[in-house]
Amino acid sequence: MSNIKIMDPHLANMIAAGEVIERPSSVIKELVENAIDATSKHIEVRIYEAGRKKIIVSDDGIGMDREDAELAFKRHASSKLKSERDLFRIKTMGFRGEALPSIASVSKVTMTTSSGGVGTKVIIDNGEMVVSDASSKVGTTFTIEELFYNTPVRLKFLKTDNTENANSLEVMQRLAMARTDIAFTFYIDDRMIFSTSGRNDLLEVISRIYSVDSARRMMKVHYEDLDFSIEGFIGKPEIAKSTRYYMITILNERNVYIPKIQKAIIEAYGDKVFNTKYPFVILKIKVEYNLVDVNVHPSKKEVRLSNDDRMCDAIFKMIKDKLEEITYANVQSFSKIETITPSVKTNPFIKKEMSETQAKSSSLLLEEDDTMELAEPEIIRPALEKNKIDVDYSSFDESVSKVETTPQIQVIKDKPVRNLNPNLIPIGSINNTFIVCQGTDGMYLIDQHAAAERINLEKFDKDLNSHINVVEPLVPYVINLNPSDILKLDEKRLSLLNEIGIECEVFSSNSIRVTRLPTFLKEKDEEQYLEKLISQVLFDDKVNMLEVRRGVLAQMACKASIRAGDQISIQE
Repeated sequence: MSNIKIMDPHLANMIAAGEVIERPSSVIKELVENAIDATSKHIEVRIYEAGRKKIIVSDDGIGMDREDAELAFKRHASSKLKSERDLFRIKTMGFRGEALPSIASVSKVTMTTSSGGVGTKVIIDNGEMVVSDASSKVGTTFTIEELFYNTPVRLKFLKTDNTENANSLEVMQRLAMARTDIAFTFYIDDRMIFSTSGRNDLLEVISRIYSVDSARRMMKVHYEDLDFSIEGFIGKPEIAKSTRYYMITILNERNVYIPKIQKAIIEAYGDKVFNTKYPFVILKIKVEYNLVDVNVHPSKKEVRLSNDDRMCDAIFKMIKDKLEEITYANVQSFSKIETITPSVKTNPFIKKEMSETQAKSSSLLLEEDDTMELAEPEIIRPALEKNKIDVDYSSFDESVSKVETTPQIQVIKDKPVRNLNPNLIPIGSINNTFIVCQGTDGMYLIDQHAAAERINLEKFDKDLNSHINVVEPLVPYVINLNPSDILKLDEKRLSLLNEIGIECEVFSSNSIRVTRLPTFLKEKDEEQYLEKLISQVLFDDKVNMLEVRRGVLAQMACKASIRAGDQISIQE
């Protein structure tokens, strides 16, 4: 008796659904892509209870007649591929014919569709199909209910409602940016999250999805040659983000992930963006369809390009040139405002005789410009008396002991080894940035900001265990975030922010209002630091309080420390 049998079609569809339908956002992606292929101009999506209870996708596309409506739920039934030749020039969003049967195998589906005549209503429940007449409104509406009701294991692996809502929102955002010529509307539990006009204006879509402020800080870029064209917007370095999700690449109106292109974008920004941040970039790329292979991933997230190296070079140069433009513009505007002549002070502590050569050179320079004043570089240091420093150590913090001058040398196998914690005598300061110290084995230069930051870090580490001082700003701060991040602000994350002294509430679909903050943030950079701390809490589903605490300590230590350029006394 044979052990190999033909698999039941319903079981085969359930297995296929595991590749295509992972979560509610996967259902939304497949249905909206079908609506796009149906030449829709308006697409509306509604989800309830994070998509577990119900998902409704409505469009005004060409619709289907009764015969097509029944065939649409057959596996590998497609109107988009007619022959093998079409597989090498895929112009549609979908093409495999797996989405609808996969969705129907793990949920209860109701489809109402019409191409202009009498409409058709198809209901599929547990593999059973019921077909009847419906209204004649042109277009298609899908209602997906009780997702994964017959696959409880997959249902168990879904995340919290806020996280699933955020994933669905992100999918809709990417689709809206890919097709700016289509009007999209997205609702969560009957609350409208965003809508676009369909006027084919990418910057307008960016402002509606992210914020008007973000759109104002974007710069238009464009490149074109015989094989491909690139256009879009790149964010100024000041709005760099904490995650890679803001580097969006849209290839032939399909949102895709191409690692090489992401690397080229990051390298183009270089040191203009701090190494823990990522650029905010949205690029729309058009290439010949026969140069792209989109049939490499079940959900079409990744593609292959035949000329990706040349495209990456073009993207790198395009972004780098644009960033250099704004840098040059800033320099030009600064030079027009004021020409600054640095003042030079004669050092009262060091006097040297100029050599004859120096004197001649100086006289020549003075002949050319008699306004020039020759002087030595300023080195600030305390007055010395017989190489000793008179310091009142009693005013120091108790944790600082009196400086000793006894040499500390360890001897191992008769070889002197420098002590890593030498006793140092402060001599002075260079440019109010580096402290000059005399040690037993030579001169030391200490970064005054880094040294103070380390001391404060250890001090705040003890203080934070007991309490955090907070303050209520006169006017609450409004922080703009990605709407999908707003959806992640559940009670758990809000309580974590409370633990580090930040009290906030949702203000709009893309912003939060901060009503209380730690006192160490109450300075000119408070908004930047608030964003950074909030991102730490929002970034990962498994929030690591230890990491958040470290981040808070680092911010506190940095903000409380002296900086380069601050003049400090010898006791400090």
